[in-house]
Amino acid sequence: MTRIAPVQQHDGRAATTLDALRRQLGMVPNLYATLAHSPTLLDAYLAFADALSKGQLTPRQREQLALAIGQANRCQYCLSAHTLIAGKLGLTQDEIRRARLGLADDARDQALLQLAIALVIQRGELSDKQLAEAREAGVDDSLLLEVLGQVTLNTLTNYGNHLAGTEVDFPAVDLTP
Repeated sequence: MTRIAPVQQHDGRAATTLDALRRQLGMVPNLYATLAHSPTLLDAYLAFADALSKGQLTPRQREQLALAIGQANRCQYCLSAHTLIAGKLGLTQDEIRRARLGLADDARDQALLQLAIALVIQRGELSDKQLAEAREAGVDDSLLLEVLGQVTLNTLTNYGNHLAGTEVDFPAVDLTP
């Protein structure tokens, strides 16, 4: 049930941002229209996502992380959106399901997924052993902190959707992978 409805009348800063999103995406997802209640938050989210898109993580890795984080936070909206996006990036349904479980064929990708899930579940408090395992898989400090950024970005939207009860406007996926 929707608890914070998406903004219907776009004006001011929100209108400019939402119009740009509509041109870019062909639609304004309910998540963005809901965040538009606070143009400051919407702009901050989009700027953060843009900055992270210029980092070391590939689009494929960012989608795998979004799926793992969305699963850890049980966010049906984000799982639905990122399942669609991941498919458009060429991930198979099995790869999508496995990413949600924190699994990947590539050892480094799996380390990234496990790291992200641990950051969510353990609220950022990782053991020395967990850090050592990530480093052994090729995750340096720069990449470690970039994964933290992805966790932060995705958790913002996961929690925002929980708070708002955002209506899923993508093909809905089951919360069970």
